[in-house]
Amino acid sequence: MKGIAPVRWRTPRLALRAIEERDEDEFVRVLEVSREHWAPWIPARPHDWSPHDHFRRELHRAASGAVGGTHLRLGAFLDDGRLAGLFSLNEIVRGVFQNAYAGWSVSADATGQGLGTEGVRALLDSAFTPFPAGLGLHRVQANIMPANAPSLRIAEKVGFRREGIAMRYLQIAGTWEDHVTFAMTAEEHGAAG
Repeated sequence: MKGIAPVRWRTPRLALRAIEERDEDEFVRVLEVSREHWAPWIPARPHDWSPHDHFRRELHRAASGAVGGTHLRLGAFLDDGRLAGLFSLNEIVRGVFQNAYAGWSVSADATGQGLGTEGVRALLDSAFTPFPAGLGLHRVQANIMPANAPSLRIAEKVGFRREGIAMRYLQIAGTWEDHVTFAMTAEEHGAAG
């Protein structure tokens, strides 16, 4: 299987698709309004990175994932064109594993509206839908810091199964943080759908 098919997914309120050149201003706006909101949950960025540098990196990662098939990065856009969040499947492994790690970030000005749950459901639909419409994965994992209550609620709402605690799993803002490990298989997703 060569690369990842372009994924576009529609929910009642969101259009999920790869970030494109035309999205730079909106992407930068979301980074700026969400800076404090996201700070406790994301790795530290180099101090000399501007929001525009971050956009260029994201644009490159979206394009390279589509070619190499190692990750899928989607922006979730509202009908008015605002970017509500970013949703991703990272470290996609094929062969006997058929697995990926899910990640998501909801814009600070779009929280509390169920958009994160809606976006993660769409991400899981695209992960478990057979190729070529989707990625045809068997398992998706998510790792969330115990203090990140909004993301923990999203994981539970969409049906992720809690598997345990990964001690000192990722370095976030200079500290090795524990993460709650969640997973879902295609069979579980089908039963929840």
